[in-house]
Amino acid sequence: MNTSLLINTVGGATFAKCNARNQPLFRINAGISCEEAFEQASLLMDCVNKLTLLSGMGNDNEAMVWASHYLSEMAKAIIDDVTSGLQLAQGGSV
Repeated sequence: MNTSLLINTVGGATFAKCNARNQPLFRINAGISCEEAFEQASLLMDCVNKLTLLSGMGNDNEAMVWASHYLSEMAKAIIDDVTSGLQLAQGGSV
């Protein structure tokens, strides 16, 4: 059996900080398999790649830059949460 299927997100990573206290608006859900989470992160990063390429080729569209920023923040949160799940599975602490 593939052991990576047994490793899940822990639900600790957050993103989209807002307000004066810098509180996160969103959190990664716990219990998602690492493989599925990485797939979503890859899809988000593909969108980021396309948006940054378009904006870098002279399309002065501020919306593309901000969309890239927010999508990359989501992908980073997924990767951070999967990393926590991997550490926990290896007997470490989160």
